[in-house]
Amino acid sequence: MRLTVLAALIGVALPVPVLAQPTAAVPATKAAAAAVREPAPQPPRTGPCCVRKVWDGRGHEIGDVIGYDERFGGSQPLGVYVAYRIKGGDAVILAVSSEAFNGLQSGNMIALFTTPDCSGNSMFAMLSWPPPAKRHAMVLLSGWPPQVAATHAWLWVTDPLPVRQFPPAGTVFHSTWNDSNTCAPIPAPGYTVPVASGVGGFPMHRVEDLLAKYHRPFWINY
Repeated sequence: MRLTVLAALIGVALPVPVLAQPTAAVPATKAAAAAVREPAPQPPRTGPCCVRKVWDGRGHEIGDVIGYDERFGGSQPLGVYVAYRIKGGDAVILAVSSEAFNGLQSGNMIALFTTPDCSGNSMFAMLSWPPPAKRHAMVLLSGWPPQVAATHAWLWVTDPLPVRQFPPAGTVFHSTWNDSNTCAPIPAPGYTVPVASGVGGFPMHRVEDLLAKYHRPFWINY
């Protein structure tokens, strides 16, 4: 009897064991603890999704890629079409390869000057099919061969929202930038844009030398 009572008392006095509960692992450092509490910051978006950019050899941004020159059937792009922003924010469309800048149109008797040596900051450009852009542009290269060893790439740009027109009556042009990327005098008495052709063109002004501002090679971070 005494043994039975003693055993009962001991059973009452002893604490009932508690099942162990799992505990979360404690980070070893403050940095690890912060990483657990907060997600890593994400880099800010700097432009529209998926728009590639063209850069020069010194890491300067040239502009946004808006298309590819795929005259090889897409097997190898010859270059890219770039939205190049000029002072004031408007963009013009340029064709850019690894070593050269180009406009979308070139050729003899397209870039016309009233001076005999293509000097001055005014030009009349007979563009037959300009792109849908707020401003139109031409690039006049000098140096041969132009796609490899051009020494200058002069950018010429219209005013905003240009309308096709003819030069004022009596305007005579005395020089043109020809297919050899040099200035060619127009024999006397000069050239007058024929109204009957219906083509007309766009007055442009000289902006800058792109090859003085950017350095080869030009590239995309694919």
